[in-house]
Amino acid sequence: ASSKKSVTLQEWEQKLGQIKIKKEDMNRLVMNFLVTEGYVKAAQMFEQESGTCPGINLGSITDRMEIRKAVQSGNVEDAIEKVNDLDPE
Repeated sequence: ASSKKSVTLQEWEQKLGQIKIKKEDMNRLVMNFLVTEGYVKAAQMFEQESGTCPGINLGSITDRMEIRKAVQSGNVEDAIEKVNDLDPE
């Protein structure tokens, strides 16, 4: 029998209020989301406005999203072919 401690909403919000997040860290988190989800134009605009480097070539996002879509839909052979087209090595 294990006991779990409950936290009230007020306690939770108080603890969250005590956490300080640097703007640079938040910007990197936002950029990571935009890149991961394939929002190329938004990532480009965010890079210009915030100065946050995406860490990858934004032009490759479309290719990555095609590979991701192929994998998620079960077209593994198509995904492998796309990966090999992008980087034969």
